[in-house]
Amino acid sequence: MQNEIQPETKAPVNSSEYRMANDNLKSLVMRYSLPTIIGMLVNALYNVVDRFWVGKIEGEVGLYGLGGIGLCMSIMTMVFAVGQLTGMGAAANISMSLGQGDRDRAERILGNTLTLSSAISFSVVVVMFIFRRGILNIVGADDNTFPYALEYITIILAGGIFNMVTFSLNHCIRATGNPKRFASTQILGALINIVLDPILIFNFNMGVAGAAYATIIAQFASAVWVTSYFFTKNAAIRFRLKNLKVKVSEAVSIISIGVAPFLMQVMGSFIIVIANNSLKFYGARDLSSATVEESLAGSVAVSAFTVINSISTLFVMPVIGINQGSQPIIGYNYGARNFERTREALKWAIIYSVAICGAGFVIVQLFAPQLVRFFNEDTMLIETGAVGIRMFLFALPFVGFQIIASTFFQSIGHARMSILLTLLRQAILLAPLYLILPRFFGLTGIWAAAPVSDVCAAAITFFALRREFKRLGIDT
Repeated sequence: MQNEIQPETKAPVNSSEYRMANDNLKSLVMRYSLPTIIGMLVNALYNVVDRFWVGKIEGEVGLYGLGGIGLCMSIMTMVFAVGQLTGMGAAANISMSLGQGDRDRAERILGNTLTLSSAISFSVVVVMFIFRRGILNIVGADDNTFPYALEYITIILAGGIFNMVTFSLNHCIRATGNPKRFASTQILGALINIVLDPILIFNFNMGVAGAAYATIIAQFASAVWVTSYFFTKNAAIRFRLKNLKVKVSEAVSIISIGVAPFLMQVMGSFIIVIANNSLKFYGARDLSSATVEESLAGSVAVSAFTVINSISTLFVMPVIGINQGSQPIIGYNYGARNFERTREALKWAIIYSVAICGAGFVIVQLFAPQLVRFFNEDTMLIETGAVGIRMFLFALPFVGFQIIASTFFQSIGHARMSILLTLLRQAILLAPLYLILPRFFGLTGIWAAAPVSDVCAAAITFFALRREFKRLGIDT
């Protein structure tokens, strides 16, 4: 049985820090992760619910609107990346600072994060708003999907800054060991979105625009809620006016760690662009017939990819929840140089994640047509999506391992390795496969690219993790 550990601190150890240093890790990882998992799942409903209700609109609006929203995901992913840059970088630094007993630095990181996320997000949103038409053409919009994509993204970008600031500050809450408040922010926004979507889309006859307005109203409410936390007496760290001034050394610390998830999201955006354009081309070639025009076939393939991404999000988000729930535990114990607890926390995070993804794999293989039909009743969409999702998520359990193991390096402040492993699955492997495999296997090659990438990335990440454990002098 391990001795209780209380790191030397400059300030009294609070209950959250005590738990991270002493509680049983099997239950602690789940306790910290469960609220985050719930929050991430509910948060995933932001986009899934939009797609669900838009897909239920009768006629072409439902089918092409579904594809249009899917095309917007590459743009929204780029915006989301800014939140990753500041939020994930701040979270790792705050966890390690608290583990080292440096509460003053944790509060400097918090203040700098608010300033950085606000400034960067505003700049990104303005640029994307100006060039949104050209960007939509690049991401693969056609005559069928462009009007709906333009309508949706114009409104979404108007509220983009609320989303990014919420994301950044919410991860600062998580880093202090308060997963319930972290989850409550996501649940609040998602519930508002869920309630408003059908009301605005159908009751007010706003269609695709209604889905977008519901989203930004929810994001604004979340921004107010998450910011207010740091002015309460229960906050482990608080806003100080002096900390809002950006300090170069702290900004570098935030960005150097946050750049890994930032690049992952940016590359994810580019990969969606590559995938959508490939889907439009090979879908038109492989799915068209005497009764189905090429433009329609291409749009159906893009819509099928939108559905597949929506479903995969529901399985991957719990893994990200575990990842984020375990991060403060890993970062705190690493900062306190308790490497055995660091390894044990990682082990349970991997076990839980692989189990969730394994269950997701079984569900997809058994109920693929039913899952696709949940979004839209179009026969061609159901047939295409069912084949696609079974192949696309064939290596889902490997994804569970790779996400947790690669982000471990981010949690302990090893930015370079984290960047490499984060980019491995998408930029280094998946993007080229999206271009190469379809040349030989057509649309099937697009669906097969994901599992090939997932298995290879997981294998390489395993060896990198084992090497790091040897360096720390602990067993794998």
